[in-house]
Formats: sequence, C-alpha cells, structure tokens
Amino acid sequence: MEPKIDLRGSLTAKLPLFVFCLFILQPLMDVLSYWIGRLGMSNAPTLVLRLCVLGLSVVLGFSLSHRKRVYFIAAGVMAVIGLGHMLAAFQCGYQSLLSDLTNLIRCLQMPLTALCLITFFRENEDSYEAMKKGAVACLVIIMAVEVLSVATGTELHTYTEGRGYIGWFGNTNSQSAILSMLCPVAAAWLYEKKGLKSPLFWVLTLGSFSAMYFLGPRLSYLGLMAAGCGLGLSVILIRPADWKRSLAFFGMCLLFLAVISRSPMFVHQQEYNDFQSERQGWIDKDVGDKLPPSPPPKSPEEGPMTDEEIEQEKEQKKTTVEVLTPIYKTYVPDFVEIFGVERTMEMFDYTKDVYKLTATRPKKLMFAELLMDSSPLATHLFGIELARFTVNGNVYDVENDFHGIYYLYGWVGLGALLAFLGYFVVLIFWALFKNFRQYFTLEAAALGIAFVMCMIHAYNTAGVLRRPNASFYLSAVLAGIYYLVRIKRYGAPADALTEKG
Repeated sequence: MEPKIDLRGSLTAKLPLFVFCLFILQPLMDVLSYWIGRLGMSNAPTLVLRLCVLGLSVVLGFSLSHRKRVYFIAAGVMAVIGLGHMLAAFQCGYQSLLSDLTNLIRCLQMPLTALCLITFFRENEDSYEAMKKGAVACLVIIMAVEVLSVATGTELHTYTEGRGYIGWFGNTNSQSAILSMLCPVAAAWLYEKKGLKSPLFWVLTLGSFSAMYFLGPRLSYLGLMAAGCGLGLSVILIRPADWKRSLAFFGMCLLFLAVISRSPMFVHQQEYNDFQSERQGWIDKDVGDKLPPSPPPKSPEEGPMTDEEIEQEKEQKKTTVEVLTPIYKTYVPDFVEIFGVERTMEMFDYTKDVYKLTATRPKKLMFAELLMDSSPLATHLFGIELARFTVNGNVYDVENDFHGIYYLYGWVGLGALLAFLGYFVVLIFWALFKNFRQYFTLEAAALGIAFVMCMIHAYNTAGVLRRPNASFYLSAVLAGIYYLVRIKRYGAPADALTEKG
C-alpha cells in the first residue's frame, strides 16, 4: 500500500519559499510593466499576472488557514462594497464597467494579501523570516535596476526637465512609498543579523538612502530621515549603552541632509517657483486695476446691509466675474465647462493666484467634491465610478489615497478601510502598553516606521492603496505587525541588541 501524500504538510513546509518568491516578483513585475508601456503595448499582461499572483495567494491562504471564518467575513464585506458601488454607478449611468472593476480589484489586493500573509506566518513562522529576506532581495533588485537604467541611458526621470531618477519603475509616489517601507525593515534586519562590520549593511542602507535622495519627491526625503533617525533613536531606547552604534544611522542622515540643496527636488522646486512667479506676473499685468476693491465686512453692530450696499456688492461681483473669466477659462477650463464659471470661482474663492489655480492635488480634490455634491445619495455611501473623473481627456482622479477611497467607494468603503487599518494600530498600542520592553524591538520599530511612512504617503499621494506594487508592501508590514503581537512566542524580555558589529 502506497503511503498517503500529505499535501497540506508539503505546502506548509514550502510557505517560506513562496513568501520569498512573492517579494522577488514585485520589482520584476514593475520592470515588466514599465517596458510593456514603453514599447507602446497594452498593460493587460501585467494586470493578469498580478491578478494570478493574488489569486494563487488567496487560494493557498484559504486552503491552509484554520480560521476560514475570517476569509468569509472579508469576502462578505468586499461583496457589500463592490455591489453597492456598482449599483450607485448604474444609477448615474455606467461609463466603463471593466476599468471600474479593475480599480476595485486593485483596492482589494491590500487587505486580501495581508490576510494571506498572516495565514502564512501563522502556519509556518519561518515565513516571517522569509519576508525580511525578501525585503532585502527587493532592495537589491531595485538598486540594480536603477544603476542599470542609468548606465544604459534608459532611465525614467521624476521631473519633465530631466531631474530625478526612478529607474524602470512607472510611478514616482509608489516608488517613494516602496523605498520608505523597505529601507527600515531591511536595514534593521541586516543590523541585527550582520552588524555594522557587514559590507552588505552599508551598501544596502546607503544605497537605499541614495535611491530615495535621487528619486526626488519630498516624501522620499522624509522617508530617508525617518528610517535613519527612527532606527538610530530606537537603538538608544532599546539599549542606551549602544548609543555609539546608533551614530551610524544618524550619520547617514546628516550626510544626505548636507547635500539636500543640490538634490533633484530642491533644484526642481526653485525652477518651478520661478516659472510660477513669471506666470503670476502675466496675470497681474492682464488684470491690473480692473478688479474692484473688496468692501470691508460689516460687524454685527453695524446692522444688516442696506439695499444700496447689496446692489453695490452685486455689481462688484459681476465685474469680478467678467475680469477673471478669461483667466479661469485658461487655467481651469474643465471646471468652467462642467460647473459653470461662477460656481468654479466660488470654489476657488475668486482667486487670481496662479499657484492655487494650477496646484494639481487641490484642483482634483475640488473637482471630486463638486462631483460628489452633484451626485445622488447612493454615491455618497458607495462612491463614484472611476470614469467620471476623466473630462476631455484630462484625469481628475484625486491624488490622495484616503480621499480617493472616499470618492470612489463612499463612506462605507472608507469606513471599512479605516476599521481594517485601525485594528493594527490598536494592536501596536496594546502591545506597547502591555509590555513595552518586550515588544519594542528593533524589528518592531522598523515595521512601525514603515507603517507610519506608508500612511503619510497614502494621505498625501495616490501611490499606495490603489497601486498594487506598493500596497503589497503595506500588506507585508501589517502582517508583520500582527505576527509580532499575536503570533510570535517571546521568551524572557530582551534587554540588548545583538553584540555583532
């Protein structure tokens, strides 16, 4: 009689390798997506590949999990949000069902992947160590790709004037978020495993800092400083006697801070300010003294406005609208076309400030707010179809993830997301209040830094929650937090870091 094959046991034993491969695939899929786009081909192959990777992870996680109820609850919540969103979109008239469903799947990847990784860590704790090794491997691949792209002259630049280096990666904000999450996790792992004498520690940490420096966005500089200063401070808090070793992290921060005035971001910002000042000069010259002076507001003691004052105010507003109309038609033509010139001016508070009229993120938020205000109740609950944010070929999909989730999936979608993320925040504070000395380790600090930086990116950009390449790493960070608080078996409270280095 042939022995019975233990398929479950075999799959469980292979989970660390599967997790490591998941990490390796992420930058490779980004590079594939970049080259497919650069060659003018459809990005459908990479979307299908990512969907297959997600599907395989979910099937494996569900099959191996001893807590399948959690998967059913997640499926129920996602079904309610998805069906509610589709019904709201049908009420307004669906424009593109396929692109809307694609965007929904992108948003669902993060909680699904986090759930699967938690299952993998629970079923085989070696998977957690594989995650950290995967973070190191991802950084190695990213830096190799960036060096290769510059060496071959095929790099993508952050800014249109040719400053900043992304490598063969398509989205600047996503890449900034990815580096901000990977850097502290990899640096902490190498510091504990290899020590300060390890060339790999220095090459990888300085290399990831350099990648964030040359990338360009302000948040990448914040990520650099958060990783260096955060890890340096954590070393001191965990073991004050190691304060000299913490200087390695602080020193790297000071090195890049010393040359920040020559950074791509700094130079670009100066040139941008000069250009905007020139445009403002054209507007001021065109408007001149045509705008009527704004009357001072009346205090309550002066009583209500007289009929003459009301009529005067109407005339001043009419003149203001006539003078500013050409400017608004030039700088915000889609707003004027859809919402009318007066409603648009009210939203912009009748400004002639070119910075306010051309600031991309605030403009997109205003557009989304106006769109939501003019939509039925169902859209407030379950969101607006993605295609409605495109007008005359111009895309007004908001560049802030949390705002984007609200406008795309309403209060229900945003509430579900905040509840999901809030659970992990509660885990963090519960652990620190329960036993700070036991739970506050360097790896925990690294995951905390990565989580905070990811939330900052999500609030200020649209480069995380709806970008599968970046949201995967957020899933890993959340799963890592869960592992340290709910799965890892601690011995006696550690009172020291490794003596290596």
